[in-house]
Amino acid sequence: MSLKRRRTEDAPFQDEPADLIIITTDSEQPIEAHLAGLRLFSRVVDDLPRAASGGQTTWDLSKLVLEGQSSPVPSAVVRQWLDLVYSRVDAGRRAPKFTSLSEAARSLLLFADAVGTRAIAMKALVETLTAQPGLTLPVVVNGTGAGAGGPAAGGGGGNAAPPQPLQLELALRGKLYYLAQDGPLGAVDVPRAGAKACLVVAASELAPHTAALPGAVAGALEGWLYLAGRLGLVALVRLLLEFYKAQLVPATISLLNGVTLKVFSRRVLECMPLEVMWEGFMRGCVCDASMSQVDVVDGGTIPKVALTAPHVAAWYSSKLDHTAVDIKLAATTFAYNGTSLPAWLSVGGLPPPVLQAELAEAMQRLEEDEPDSTY
Repeated sequence: MSLKRRRTEDAPFQDEPADLIIITTDSEQPIEAHLAGLRLFSRVVDDLPRAASGGQTTWDLSKLVLEGQSSPVPSAVVRQWLDLVYSRVDAGRRAPKFTSLSEAARSLLLFADAVGTRAIAMKALVETLTAQPGLTLPVVVNGTGAGAGGPAAGGGGGNAAPPQPLQLELALRGKLYYLAQDGPLGAVDVPRAGAKACLVVAASELAPHTAALPGAVAGALEGWLYLAGRLGLVALVRLLLEFYKAQLVPATISLLNGVTLKVFSRRVLECMPLEVMWEGFMRGCVCDASMSQVDVVDGGTIPKVALTAPHVAAWYSSKLDHTAVDIKLAATTFAYNGTSLPAWLSVGGLPPPVLQAELAEAMQRLEEDEPDSTY
């Protein structure tokens, strides 16, 4: 009979006294930590003046104000950051998880950047964030619902009381949102889970905010694209761009219809990670519609079409790779199952599988040649 011994691992520093005192403005008691551990993950901590032998080093954060905030960083954010860095060396600590790109998530990212958090910890934070299957983008709509040059909904002209803000949490994956004229805010599951779309906001509740909704969504998306790009969070940038591209599928009833320039502001473009820009440039070169587009002059019926794009299949209430029959193709529209979307036809160039393979190889070469400075 073999003897089995349960193997236990002591948490690093558990038997060592804290030698780093962290001061925050909202806590009477300082936060205790271990200098030897934190200096591995923070350039700022590594540069702190050391206390005399046997003494405690002080890290004063009571005057650190994060970007976009008016008061010093709270102790809760500091403790979340400590959980993040300690989780890299202590199995008993867990990195914070967020189900929304909330103000709390933003504050942690800004603090991590401000204290020079090293790549291994930043990468873990971004991977944890983007791995959440239900991650959402919070949107607050404060619009009056006024149309172009018209009074606010509900009458009363300029004397009408503004509506209460509308707060939304939009899923960054697995949903196609649409905003029908004078209708509700709805969503379609991707892949399609059933024949019916789901109601997100009823028409009566949405009415005071309809005009302001696309701009509010664009503003929220722009803010996070800027932050993620500036901090070099490539995985998060890609997720946000995938959300943007997916939401364009519903075309004229898209949440982002007509607000592209608000999403891609100058600061977003200036901070876009280079590898994302390079990929977009290469894709534009090998798949340029201006070189390969042909126009349908006389519309007609196409016998069969395979719906191979997940979002298109979901929009047409179909499963992926569903074979659609009797498609109506007009000069600029693709109609099936009672729904029409804009369409254009392209010929020549690389077949899609070859295009994807060559893009992947090109990006792999860039990753091998460039130092790891993004997450």
